[in-house]
Amino acid sequence: LLDSDGVEFVCSMNSMLVANFTTGSQLGGGQLDRANDTMPASSTVVETVSINFEDFSESFLTCATCLCSFDSNRRKPKLLSCAHTVCTICLDAIAELPQSLESGSFRCPICRETIPLPRGGVPALPPSFLVNQLIDLMNNRRRDLIPKCSTHVSEELLFCETCDRVFCPCCSVETNECQNHTVVPFSIAIKRMSEIMLYKANQCVKTLHRAGENVKKELQLLEESGERVARDIDSSFLELNLAIERRRLELLAKVRAIQQAKHQVLKDQLSIIESEKIKIERQCVEFQSELNVRNITRRIGALNEKLDSSLSLVEPRENSFIRYDSEDACLERRSTMERLIGSYGAITVSKTFPLLCQAEVGLVQVVNLRCGVRLTTVDYEGRNRVTGGDPVQAWLTCLEPRNDGTVGAQQPPPSRHCPVEVVDQDDGTYDLIYTPTAAGRYSLAVTIFGRPIKNSPLCLDVALHNNPLWQYDGRDESEPSSALFQPVRVGCGPDGRLFVLDTGHNRIKMIAADGQCKEQFGGPALDGHSAVGLHVGSERLLTLNWRSKLVTEWTLDGQAVKSFTFSEFVEPVDLAVDSRQRVVVLDTGAMKVFVFDHDDKPLFSFPLEAASSACATSVTTTSDDHILIGGTDVRVYDDDGRFQRSFVPVLGGESAGYVVAGLAVDRRGLILATICGRRSAYVAVFDQQGTLVNKIDSHNSRLRRPSGICVKQGTADVDHGGGSFACSACLSSFSTCCCCCCFVADLGNNCVKMYRYK
Repeated sequence: LLDSDGVEFVCSMNSMLVANFTTGSQLGGGQLDRANDTMPASSTVVETVSINFEDFSESFLTCATCLCSFDSNRRKPKLLSCAHTVCTICLDAIAELPQSLESGSFRCPICRETIPLPRGGVPALPPSFLVNQLIDLMNNRRRDLIPKCSTHVSEELLFCETCDRVFCPCCSVETNECQNHTVVPFSIAIKRMSEIMLYKANQCVKTLHRAGENVKKELQLLEESGERVARDIDSSFLELNLAIERRRLELLAKVRAIQQAKHQVLKDQLSIIESEKIKIERQCVEFQSELNVRNITRRIGALNEKLDSSLSLVEPRENSFIRYDSEDACLERRSTMERLIGSYGAITVSKTFPLLCQAEVGLVQVVNLRCGVRLTTVDYEGRNRVTGGDPVQAWLTCLEPRNDGTVGAQQPPPSRHCPVEVVDQDDGTYDLIYTPTAAGRYSLAVTIFGRPIKNSPLCLDVALHNNPLWQYDGRDESEPSSALFQPVRVGCGPDGRLFVLDTGHNRIKMIAADGQCKEQFGGPALDGHSAVGLHVGSERLLTLNWRSKLVTEWTLDGQAVKSFTFSEFVEPVDLAVDSRQRVVVLDTGAMKVFVFDHDDKPLFSFPLEAASSACATSVTTTSDDHILIGGTDVRVYDDDGRFQRSFVPVLGGESAGYVVAGLAVDRRGLILATICGRRSAYVAVFDQQGTLVNKIDSHNSRLRRPSGICVKQGTADVDHGGGSFACSACLSSFSTCCCCCCFVADLGNNCVKMYRYK
């Protein structure tokens, strides 16, 4: 067959009858000489061997007697005992010959061998199963078009998969460009592409079918949603109508009660009038025959008095005035009511398209810490949504928990769902907040309207160790002396500034909101490398020098205000300020705690317990003014210095060699303690009863000698890159940040580190 371009197409057999093989041979030089070109020896050619359909049919599927093709109807192939195959029409003609009828046999028309005729005649001869199978095969065959070159009829066209080109190896100059490429026969390429096209088409059909089913389902849900909302509206306004009807009936009942009361008063007055009138008429009848002038005169006087008293009955004792104020008198109230009714109820719709919405995972996912994922919603056109209210649902599933031995962690079994809190920011974004209870791999599935978002489910890796989000040592600044040296205490101001007591340099450094040191100050109160206590308040800060025994008050800008000491001070090591602005000073030399008022006047003191006085290092206060003393244990005293309880802050009861170097209490009442030991140092978090809640091991940035600790205040925070203050954990702005952060002064590493502790 020839196409319009003169390229010959030959129908080949089904792939079962076509021998396709890759040879490793190369295009011969003679072929390329005819094309006056050279072909690189590295080109791969896939060669095929094809059997002509007509030749095959003539050899195997044609009756040798009548030269007609076998079929499954009239010319059924019959297998003779000599192994030749003849069609039934030819065998019927041979069997009807007189000699065949007389002898009961006939000769094979091909080999002349005598074949006995069975009792049932030709139909009883066995069929040729092989030929029948070949007929079925050919009836169900797939004809492949093998394009040939119009110039070189014997050469099949080739196809370069890399270049996407068809060429003849004998006459095309383009063969040079296909070096090191995969070359296959064009017929094979067509077959492959046809199969790929059919596969892709089938996929498209399945996808469209699924899309249609989804749209039908959404239409059904829309119908159900509309009916449900209509029922809710009817129910809501029915309640409103019932409330209005109750008010109407209440007013009517009140009117009837008032009317009845007024009616009774007037009826009683009318009865009195009638009785008095009847009495006077009766007396007049009786005195008509009276002749005694004195009696008549006396009666006239009595009637005059009666007349004067009856004047009070002339006017009704009650009035008929009853009015319903619904117009001018209640115009303002009515307009308010109409406005409220006009705004009563709202229909909420959403154009959010879940398939385009994405969730962004926070940079840090740590066991036992609140973690966050920010979901940003968009509409069908990809524009960010600016309103909330979408029914967002999320499920957190632990896939592969790791038994890390983390303090406070509860090991969930695989495929256990963890609770996720969805916080609507009302600006088209949603915060998905959760607290993983074990380290490992988690899956977070997020849906809107019951449909998954673009990147759902998200794969989360919850870290085993709690590492610092940010740290500062001052070494990156211009002056060599700017580096911290022996920072012992740290405090956070209300404006987000961080104050570091740099004892080695006799100064306090103020770290601004951009993570850089903008100011520093010192003075005689900080000299001698002996400043050990620091408290940062809302309006002032206090320092303590153990050598000079001075408690100094500073402004938040670094101006010294006043100092005071006390005659009983021996070796004061730390101080704190409670909510009543009382100054609490811990003195290990005197084995006491001294309490002063806001004017630095001593209020009282109390001795330390023997167990804690041996190594008391730190003091802090709680929101209810309880006093906490840290040493080999943590001891709790009330605001009058009476001992309450104590607890050991070391894991596993191994308290030997460990000491509490710093204490802090957050607004939730959690107690944070820096623990120093011979083998390790860490930050421990306790509840108010002394139960261990979390542990900060700082695995990737080991703590060598943590000392002071403070809790983050204000709305600013620091990212772990040391740049601007921004939360890298929950992706929230710090005005709404859900992370609890603390700052730790690491005396051994001469730096300040920031951690999340909840």
